[in-house]
Amino acid sequence: MTNEQLLDMQAIANVLHSVLTLYPETTLMETFKEQGIAEIWPRLSGTDAEQVGLTEIKAYLDAWNDDEQTIIRLKLDYGNLFYGPGTPIAPPWGSAYLSPSLLLNDASTIRLQQFYRDNNINLTIASNEPVDHIGLIIAVLAFLLGQLSEKPNETLTRKLINTLLAEHLLPWADRCLLLAYEHADTSYFKGFSTLARDFLNYLSVAFDIEPKKLAIYR
Repeated sequence: MTNEQLLDMQAIANVLHSVLTLYPETTLMETFKEQGIAEIWPRLSGTDAEQVGLTEIKAYLDAWNDDEQTIIRLKLDYGNLFYGPGTPIAPPWGSAYLSPSLLLNDASTIRLQQFYRDNNINLTIASNEPVDHIGLIIAVLAFLLGQLSEKPNETLTRKLINTLLAEHLLPWADRCLLLAYEHADTSYFKGFSTLARDFLNYLSVAFDIEPKKLAIYR
């Protein structure tokens, strides 16, 4: 695994954090369009899924119009998928899948909080967001990938990445992202859901991770 690959992984994780954690804004769409995000996206896996996801995103951004109805529709898509009203279609919190009662801040969330405390990983969260939000976990992943790129032989950082993925993200994230893909109203979120699934699959191979087998209740 090269330093360039680690930096590419970090860059992808940073983008996915923004897309999955925050309501979409016109400024972000314009930035993605100006940058040509689909064209400059690191081709790590080289899979059909990666190409399909990028094609969906490119098609959306090519047709992007900076008007009120377009951004409202995109925000509604994000809200329906990840926040509601009512029960969201693809809840972004791990405990929504791992808790038999589908409760937030349940046992799996507490285990993640303990993992962060044990390893001096501090999150600054503006809202009262559960720490097992998929976007927040990916933000921690991006931080750790950045650390590993600076010290590629640091076994502790590699171990933290493996544990974060194997125990706290991979067991449930694919289900979340599959629901998002199946129910997304825009090719934007279909594309990013596909890319996120492909990226996590790539990481499991790159870091030789066997995800912990946990029951999924949603």
